[in-house]
Amino acid sequence: MKKGYRFLAVLTIALGFLSLMRDSFIGPIALVTGFPDEMVWQWVVGAFSASLTFLAARIFNQEFIHGYIERAWNVKVPNLIGDICSGIVIFIGGCLILSLVFKQNISALIVTGAGSAAILGFALKDFAVALATGIMLNFEDTFKVGDKVKIGEYVGRVHQITWRNTVLLTDSLEAIYIPNVKISDAVVINLDLPNANTKQSLTFNIDYDVSVESAERILYAATLGAIGVKFVSPPYVYARELTDSGVKYEIQYVITDYRDRKPAEHAIIKSVLESMRVANITISSGVDVEDRIKIANRSLDLYHLVQQVRLFHQCSKEVWVSISNELVPRRFKPGDIIVHAGQRNDAIFIIAEGMASRMMINANDSLVKQRFIATEFFGRQALFALMPHIATVTAEADALIYELSKESLQKLLGLYPELIEIFASTLAELNLEEERVVSVDGALKPGEISHVKNIYIGQLEANYGRETHTSSI
Repeated sequence: MKKGYRFLAVLTIALGFLSLMRDSFIGPIALVTGFPDEMVWQWVVGAFSASLTFLAARIFNQEFIHGYIERAWNVKVPNLIGDICSGIVIFIGGCLILSLVFKQNISALIVTGAGSAAILGFALKDFAVALATGIMLNFEDTFKVGDKVKIGEYVGRVHQITWRNTVLLTDSLEAIYIPNVKISDAVVINLDLPNANTKQSLTFNIDYDVSVESAERILYAATLGAIGVKFVSPPYVYARELTDSGVKYEIQYVITDYRDRKPAEHAIIKSVLESMRVANITISSGVDVEDRIKIANRSLDLYHLVQQVRLFHQCSKEVWVSISNELVPRRFKPGDIIVHAGQRNDAIFIIAEGMASRMMINANDSLVKQRFIATEFFGRQALFALMPHIATVTAEADALIYELSKESLQKLLGLYPELIEIFASTLAELNLEEERVVSVDGALKPGEISHVKNIYIGQLEANYGRETHTSSI
């Protein structure tokens, strides 16, 4: 038994026994004091009832208010609440004692108590409303501790819900105490309900010289290819407004967790700018040409696409024109298979718009997804070594892809035999970069480059004729 109850419990038991001992205790006390037996008995029973009332009030306060309720609701109940509840129990017990034991009319006392309660309630009306709201917040599922909410103009994570205040912890780790009275009238937005998904949008102003289809494909592919972003569903790209400087496009996307909205926004902007840079799309920010923000100083035509493909970087302008004339455009919808694993299609495919991907085994023998965006290409072994494609490549967005076939390459090598050296050198660099064969300072090893380059020269001479190469020496 708790020490706080021990004295009252012993006193209550003792008075209870004494009240039952009319002949052996009540009578002698009445004889000594000169009071009637009935009066002495009433006072002993009254003392017993009062002790029992105080014991009940204390148990109700400690075990129910500060015990069960605090454990069940996981909140700290203010001492004032417990004291008020104890006072109510004592008042009710006192009324019963006066009425049942002392046979007194308690109507006036009840009226006085009710009036006092009304005055007390009016004085504590704000506290009562806060108390009621606190109880309601603990019973309802509006929000709970740990939820990210917006209450009026305040946004933060619920840190604590007390009987008087709700404490929000902001992203900058500031504690905001909002009275529960205000919450009862405020608009509450729970960002965690029904789930943590959130819809976001970004806008870009793009020059009129970029077709809507091209802008849509590149923005869609760039958004979908943003690293680390977990989408609930594929993004949407809309042309929203015609401005003086260009077309305003909006990207709408839904991510799985609102807590990731800033990193997701950063990753998407980074991916969009990179895709626009390699595709030479211009972002406009003013009416005058001088005010426009250029992502890259290139055009969108096929000639400049060829210029940007790494395989052709070392070629001359004349060769770029010839390659442009040999490229065959192919269009694919999302999910379309461009090539199958093991398919013999002696060609490389250059991404002009959109995005494609394939599953590959990396250097750590892990299965990873490799994505191709504008100016990137795949199918090197298929075209230069005449081997089957090593993996199935699928379009992840509406894609415009140019194909360079074996016949076209044969024609180009016949016109420009020096391309064997150029292609072999570039292919060697790409191969070594993928295998991560680098020296301590990060540069590719010259000996390795020369060795792999000779292998590619041998492949090209074997597959496309040695005479084209030797005639240029």
